[in-house]
Amino acid sequence: MQRLNFTLSFLSLWLAGAACVPAAHGTPAPANHAILLELFTSQGCSSCPTADAFVRELPRLGFDRSKVVPLVFHVDYWNDLGWTDPFSTAGFTARQRRYAEARGLRAPDGEDGIHGLYTPQMILDGAVHFSGARRPIALAEIEKARAQAAVLDLDAEVVLEAENARVKVRVVPRQASATKESWQVLVAVAARATSTRVTRGENSGETLAGAAVVRALSSPVRVTLPQAQPIEIIVRRPSDMPWSALELSAFVQSEKTLHVAAVRTLD
Repeated sequence: MQRLNFTLSFLSLWLAGAACVPAAHGTPAPANHAILLELFTSQGCSSCPTADAFVRELPRLGFDRSKVVPLVFHVDYWNDLGWTDPFSTAGFTARQRRYAEARGLRAPDGEDGIHGLYTPQMILDGAVHFSGARRPIALAEIEKARAQAAVLDLDAEVVLEAENARVKVRVVPRQASATKESWQVLVAVAARATSTRVTRGENSGETLAGAAVVRALSSPVRVTLPQAQPIEIIVRRPSDMPWSALELSAFVQSEKTLHVAAVRTLD
C-alpha cells in the first residue's frame, strides 16, 4: 500500500452559440484558496471541445491544482444523437440536474435561477455557472471565487490499495457560521488525461483530448461540525487504469445549496 498525507486548507441562460442544448470557529482562512471547477461536457457536443481544452490548459494559465481543482463530468443525454460518450454516466447527468433543481446557482451578472441542462456548463464552487466556452468569463470568475475567504479546512489521509482508495477525512470550521450548515464530503477519481477518436455525431472525425475526466464519484457522506471522529470514504479504481494515471480529490459541499466550501487534490 502507498500512504499519502495531506492537509487541505445558472439565472438567465446565456448561450448565444457558445453552449449546446440537445432536442470551530477561528479566523477566516486566507483568500486565494483552492476552488472547485466542475465542467459538464459531452463528446457528442460540438461546443464542448473548447471548454475541455480550457481545463487542460489551466496549469499553463497559472492555475495548478493548488489553486483550481477541475472535475470534468461527461453527461449521457447526448448519447442518442450519434455518438456514445465512453466516459458518460447517468449519475453525472443526475449531479448536473441536482444543481438545476437546487436553484442555488447564479450567473456572472448576478441573476438567480437555472433553466434546463446544457453543455458545456462550468460551475465554480457550486455557486456560479456559465458556458465553459467563454474563456474570459471563466478566468474572471475563477479570480473572484479564489478571493473569497474559506470557511472550512479539510484534512485527509489516503491509503491506496490494489483496487480501492481509502480516504479518511476531517473537516475543521474556520468561521463560526460553518457550524450552522449541513455539510457533505465527496471523493472523486479522475483520469489525468484521455484521448478518444470520435467516429460519429457532431465531432465525427475528431480526436478529443480530455483532462481531469471523472471516472468515479463517491456517495456523499454527511459531516456534523464540530466533527468528533474522521470519516472514511472508499472509492474503487477504474479497472482500465492504474493509480498512476489517476488523480483523487476531496471536497466539502453544502447539502442545501450545494456550495463548495473546501477542496483539495490528493496526489
